[in-house]
Amino acid sequence: MDFRIIALDIDGTFLNDASEIPPENTAALHAAAARGLHIVFASGRMSESVRRAPDAIGIDGPIISYNGAMVRDSRAAGDAVLFHLPLISKYADEIIDYTRAEHLQLNYYLEERLYAWDNPALRGLAGLYSSRTGSVYNFLPDLAQFKGCSPTKLIILADPTDASQPNPRHRDELYEIWKAKWGDEVNIICTDPEYLEFMHREANKGAALAHIAAHFGVAREQVIAIGDGRNDTAMVAWAGLGVAVANAHEEVKSAAKYVTEKDNNQAAVAEVIERFVKIG
Repeated sequence: MDFRIIALDIDGTFLNDASEIPPENTAALHAAAARGLHIVFASGRMSESVRRAPDAIGIDGPIISYNGAMVRDSRAAGDAVLFHLPLISKYADEIIDYTRAEHLQLNYYLEERLYAWDNPALRGLAGLYSSRTGSVYNFLPDLAQFKGCSPTKLIILADPTDASQPNPRHRDELYEIWKAKWGDEVNIICTDPEYLEFMHREANKGAALAHIAAHFGVAREQVIAIGDGRNDTAMVAWAGLGVAVANAHEEVKSAAKYVTEKDNNQAAVAEVIERFVKIG
């Protein structure tokens, strides 16, 4: 197949476990770009944070941010928003009230800015998130000022679930509470062990990637998507060649047409390009 788009997740796929870029991945992506392929980085991160990955290796292309709730064009094309599907305000408003009452850390993403409660007791989780993504917080005394707004997405940050010590304030237990309440009305996903994410029910990396393919006039069969986490499943399932790296979640592997021999620490992205893209 003459592939024209490669979409890849960042953490656990493009980066190794030390958040470094294997040099083989850089070389392979440059070779693919030189052949005219569009390189698309896809992540749950904010747009500015997603951009750091392609910027680090000198590649410019469209990006998928907020786990598919937003698509932005390349810098060369003005970084224009091509797609944005925010969370409906009534759901966001309820999460604001809940996290305030329960004293839980809430990441509120609106107009490419990250807001959170100005609560010193919650700064540990905020610091954890910032250290992983480089995102800058805007702490406010009360997020209620955003009621009626439609944020791009929300994250409740909570302690990871410990199966031996069930706790309704832990991540997986919180997931069960909100999934039972809203079902398929909202796309609720568990990403990192501390993250419970809330997005528009139709927002996911697969829908975002389909939008990019349509924007470039590229057939689904000409798209490669590479990922590792459960939030990559829709993207991997949609692509003509969906790839799960060796360290991927079993759900992603089940959706993939190919599972790499190498993991993210061994330049799995390079393996995919060398195997399936004509770069010689």
